[in-house]
Amino acid sequence: MSITDPVLAPPGNSQQYDPSIAHIYVTVSQFQIQTVGQGNSSGWKTVNVPQQNVDLMTVLSTAKILGSVKLSTGLYDSLCFNMTNITVNFSTGASATYVIPSGSLKVMIINGVLQITPTSSVTVQLTLSFKNNEILAMNGHLAPVATAKVVA
Repeated sequence: MSITDPVLAPPGNSQQYDPSIAHIYVTVSQFQIQTVGQGNSSGWKTVNVPQQNVDLMTVLSTAKILGSVKLSTGLYDSLCFNMTNITVNFSTGASATYVIPSGSLKVMIINGVLQITPTSSVTVQLTLSFKNNEILAMNGHLAPVATAKVVA
């Protein structure tokens, strides 16, 4: 599994984030993956990927590997993980701390399902970003924009 912050710069701007944003630190942990067709409350399996601290500003152009695990044979369609300790450092030297209201994030795999066979090896890439206006409002809450896809 890898993580990246997609380069989705607003029209007419070459940067993803406001120039005053120097770092966006996020801690992700307690990963789970869901078997296809199980609904929201069942079919979740813990994935033993260690807690990771990621500066999203360092993964704008290159993904960071979060970990590698062996999964049981099957079809999977969603990921869930906790997001804590979100801190944004600004170029002025100030910093702000944010939370995700639910504390966790569920993400559907967007380009189909993750199919695991006894001989398969696949990578799931998690893209995670935040909206400039929410960061700059400094109200303590962020709504992440996230997707997961199989990238062979």
